[in-house]
Parts: sequence; C-alpha cells; structure tokens
Amino acid sequence: MAKWKIKNISLRGIAACVPQNKLQTEDIPLFSQEEYQRFIANVGIKSRRVAEKCVCASDLCYAATQQLIAELEWNKNEIDALVFVSVTPDYRSPMTSCILQDKLGLSKSCFTLDIPLGCCGYLHGITVLSNLMTAGNIKKGLLLAGDTVYQTSSLEDKSRLPIFGDAGSASAFEYDENAEDIISYSCSDGSGYQAIIYPHSGFRHPVTPESFIMESFDNGIRRAPVHGLLDGIEVFSFAISKVPKLLNELLTDNNINKEVDIDYFLLHQANRMINEKIIRKTQIKSSKAPSNIEEYANTSCSSIPLLMVTRIREALQEKDLNLILSAFGVGLTWDCINIKTHKIVCPELIEV
Repeated sequence: MAKWKIKNISLRGIAACVPQNKLQTEDIPLFSQEEYQRFIANVGIKSRRVAEKCVCASDLCYAATQQLIAELEWNKNEIDALVFVSVTPDYRSPMTSCILQDKLGLSKSCFTLDIPLGCCGYLHGITVLSNLMTAGNIKKGLLLAGDTVYQTSSLEDKSRLPIFGDAGSASAFEYDENAEDIISYSCSDGSGYQAIIYPHSGFRHPVTPESFIMESFDNGIRRAPVHGLLDGIEVFSFAISKVPKLLNELLTDNNINKEVDIDYFLLHQANRMINEKIIRKTQIKSSKAPSNIEEYANTSCSSIPLLMVTRIREALQEKDLNLILSAFGVGLTWDCINIKTHKIVCPELIEV
C-alpha cells in the first residue's frame, strides 16, 4: 500500500460548479414504478445536474476556478501548478490542463498535468499535487476535478444512466511550513478493471463503426461497446469490503480517535446503500457523514469537493476542521486522506 505523510501544504479554498439543468430520476423513462421506488430506496438518487453536450468538464472546472481565484485574491502569475482530474477530458490529446492554463491566464511557466481517473481522482489529485509542492519549489497550486459522465451512458441502460450527474470543482493549495501533515493512503487492484470500463476506447479496443451497435442484456438493458459499463454487484462488494478496512487502518496507524478527533467523514457519493454499509462497518456517527447524493447523484471525481461546498460550506469557512476523505471506484482504486482545514475560502455553489 502507498502511504504518505505530506508536509508543508495547506488547503486554502474550494469551489464547485454544476450545470443549471436538473433532471429528475422519475423523468428518466427506464423504470417501472416498482423499479423506481426500489431505486430510490437503495441508491437514493432523486435528481442530478446534466450538462449540455457542448459543455465539458473543463468548462465547469473553469467557472469554479475563476470564482475561487477571485475570492482568494490570488495573483495568477504566482500559480505554478495546475492538475486536472477527469475521465471526460476535452480531447484524448492534448492535455486539458494545458488548455485550462491558457484559458485561465496562468503563467507559461505553470506546471500542468492530467490525471485520467474517476471517483478516486480527487484524492489522487490531492496526493500528487501536494507531493509536488511539499519541497517548496511550487508555492501555489490548483487541483481541478470534474466530469460530465452522464452523457457517456447509454440512454437505455438502467444499471448506469440514473447513477451519474455532472459537476466540476477547484481546490487551491499553498506551501506553508506551519501546515499540519496531510495523511494519504492509496490502493489499486487492476484485476477488477472490467467492473467500470468503456469497452471500446483508447487503443486496446479502438472505436469503430461496430462500437455503436446496440446490444441487449438482461433486464431490458441495451448499450453499445462505446458506452460506459458499470458492474454494480462487483463494485458494491468491492466497496463495502475494501473501504472500511482502509479507513480503519488509517485511523489506527495514526492514533486518530474517530469519535473525538474527526469533524466529518466525507465519503464518495456513489450509492446510498454502499455508504450506509461503510458507516455501519466503521461505526461512524451518521451525523458526521453528510450526503448530497439524493440531489446531485454520483459526480465521479468531483463528488467529495461538491459535497463539501453543498453540505459543510459554513463550517469550512468559520471553523478549523479535521476531515477524513474516502473514495473508491474505477481501476479498481480506493483512497483515504486525513486533512485539516483552517477557515478556508468556500464560495457558494456556482451554476452555469
């Protein structure tokens, strides 16, 4: 397992952006009334925000970043790193982080990097960016995490389409020799890579005309190889077995008392039933594990920053907080981070 104690880095601010377009689950013509009720009871998603086809994840991240930089009153010429996390980039190449560097008006000496990762991407991004900055060569850095995954699903796939929503986020980090350690634990198991996959994509299985031919599966599901695939049963089993163990290991290794020391446990918003299982297995107080999945669905790598902005914004602005972040997903990957915040900048949720 990869473990880090990352020194000298503070989180200064966080912002999130969602499309204005709201889509209710009951308006998706895939479920019978009985199936809809069962979906709401188990998965918990009643609505999500869906981007227009002309809107990319980078557009949502750009809007969040502009607002965050303005409220931080940061000089753009002093921002020396930009990491963009997404499985829905603007192009296969070039890197979207390069495009965002120019669009935001950052210095041409700014280091840019794309991380093509979904639900664990925000935590991976924190680990990568903060490690880049820990020596002090980079004083200010931006982590942009966002996805527009709703449109990557088949409109006839009830196992995947109703799960996802779209969002973007921006987080600002700064070198600070007085900062408390960021503790990061990260795991990967590539043997499960087929559980969450775009079967025809990249160069292993390039997109061809056959990639768009619809195929029928059990329970009336239809999709083409170009669409995203989600094996819900495998992901559920993986999440409820791996995530609690990693979370408890981080707490135990670092002598963290979950009852006394931690203000909030911020869990990736994938599925109500999964998170309830994780909460029970780790014996977390449900009051310390806020949720927004009912309103925004699973927003992939922007899930946790969106949760922070929509559910604990005032606390982030007004208090010093000790947080546990926990995510799991495509790869398969699962991460856990302990980070402390000190009255950070947190704009209201942005809608575009």
